Amino acid sequence: MAISVDRLSLLPAWQRFWQWWQEQLQHSLPPGVRNWLFGQRTQLLIALSSEGELKAWQWEAHAHNERTATPLAGEGQVLLERLLAIMRERQEVSLTLLLLPGQYLLKTLTLPLAAEENLRQVIAFELDRQTPFSPDQVYFTSRVLERLPQSRQLKAELVLTPREFLDAQLASLHQAKLKPQRVDAALWRGQHPLPLGVDLLPPRWRLSESSWHLKLSWALAGLLTLLLLLALALPLLTQYQILTTLNTQLDQVRKKAQATSALQRQVTALEQAARFGVTRKQSTPPMLVVLEDLAQRLPQDTWLTGLSYRDGELRIEGVSKGASKLIEILEGSPFLHNTHFVSPVTQDRNTGLERFQISMNVNYERDAAPK
Repeated sequence: MAISVDRLSLLPAWQRFWQWWQEQLQHSLPPGVRNWLFGQRTQLLIALSSEGELKAWQWEAHAHNERTATPLAGEGQVLLERLLAIMRERQEVSLTLLLLPGQYLLKTLTLPLAAEENLRQVIAFELDRQTPFSPDQVYFTSRVLERLPQSRQLKAELVLTPREFLDAQLASLHQAKLKPQRVDAALWRGQHPLPLGVDLLPPRWRLSESSWHLKLSWALAGLLTLLLLLALALPLLTQYQILTTLNTQLDQVRKKAQATSALQRQVTALEQAARFGVTRKQSTPPMLVVLEDLAQRLPQDTWLTGLSYRDGELRIEGVSKGASKLIEILEGSPFLHNTHFVSPVTQDRNTGLERFQISMNVNYERDAAPK
């Protein structure tokens, strides 16, 4: 059972989209499934002449979406009984009241293009100027026929009928147990009516539809909307999961890299420490060797009264008969370099010897600092 867009409070553009979407949904289904879900709905057209004569047609669809109105035989009470029998025998019957020429007014209006957003309100304001009626005297509907972007205008079709007339016709039909779901205006093609495809049925005459087909249609519409949202959301969700996994893996790799870098720094520090120790050991001769060399080089008339060694620097204190010659003597050692007096040489009054204090660097000659 198709959902009537005219019964929904939607903008015209959304109504057209809804109708298109619903038709595409139905046509996409296999014929058997489509018939099972939506059924073969019988569409009946009825009309009341000005004299109250009842006329009826069956609206039938053919190939290529072409439709024809086939008259139903009978007149008066016979025709009424036939219509009621059809409605009792068939589960899905759509009943449309057709307004015959002379029972409605059809007019084309030219309006500003911006009026499309509130077309009904704009036409309601223009109604008493464009027609002999005021809005409270008629039922009316409208639709856009053509848009003219160059002139920023549009052409709209206005269909209206007097309230008293339509209310009287609907009341008469309801009394005869005929309750139309739509009120359309009919043009004539030969001897057959051709509905315009509008709906003038007032809200107070609308029937509440509770058939399971309508509920199923809404359920299918909701399901399709849900599937569409899922189709849009699944790629995003998949990308989010992939991104989350990559971020987790990246964090793990980053932590491993940081741990590796820390270990590398530790190894480098240990290598530098080990290299420094080896270098230090290789660049500094053993102290016993240095002292032995120092003892052999000092003259017999030289005596030491003090000796200290710290951070590669050796200091000696003592007395000698020729302290000024000691610098030259000690610089001949392969272990002693940068030899110099720390303080001026002084003479002891008691012994007549010269007091001295000398500082020197202890290392191998190849590592000695250039002079």
